[in-house]
Amino acid sequence: MSTAEPPRPSDGDDDIDAEFARLTQGLDLGGEAEDAAEESAPFTVEDIIGGGDDEEPAIAVVATSVASAKALAGAIRLGREARTDGADIPAGARVHDTGMGAIAVGALQEDAAHELAAVTSTALQRNGVVLFWRKGDRMTATRYKAGDRGDDVSPAIVMGAMDEVVEQLMLGAADVATLGEGYDPAVLTRDEALAWIAKGRKGR
Repeated sequence: MSTAEPPRPSDGDDDIDAEFARLTQGLDLGGEAEDAAEESAPFTVEDIIGGGDDEEPAIAVVATSVASAKALAGAIRLGREARTDGADIPAGARVHDTGMGAIAVGALQEDAAHELAAVTSTALQRNGVVLFWRKGDRMTATRYKAGDRGDDVSPAIVMGAMDEVVEQLMLGAADVATLGEGYDPAVLTRDEALAWIAKGRKGR
């Protein structure tokens, strides 16, 4: 009784394996001290580039003088339309009220944080905003106005003029989850954004 031969890898698989072998030639991936069992199990691409720790969490806060979170959410939605460079509202960004102006917040890495600040300040034009960003022990504060990045300033200096929730977020005493659901500007239609802005102005 004949036994079926195991399936052979496709030519595409051979090409991938050959290219990976070429790239790793001469590298001591396993180390000479590995035992025979470990040497019999070859390294894979996942062994080298996968399995690492998740990227260290970060947080961004765009502080504004807008009185209403709904109005700010609407403005950010329109700010995305006004950008000509493709800047978008980062996923996970939410808008919340504070006692000293609405803020846009998100657990965002640095590039996404600056994108949020650019979109927000595009919408507000004459009114500048300040982007606070923290990752681990690193904390920055950057001014934005009319969609353009301005100067970096000392977070400690400008934080004193903000609502205390900004300081709590930056120092880790609070996180995005503690703020509640907030408003997602990315899901608004243009008409909804205009209505929210108009309502915010009337409530001032």
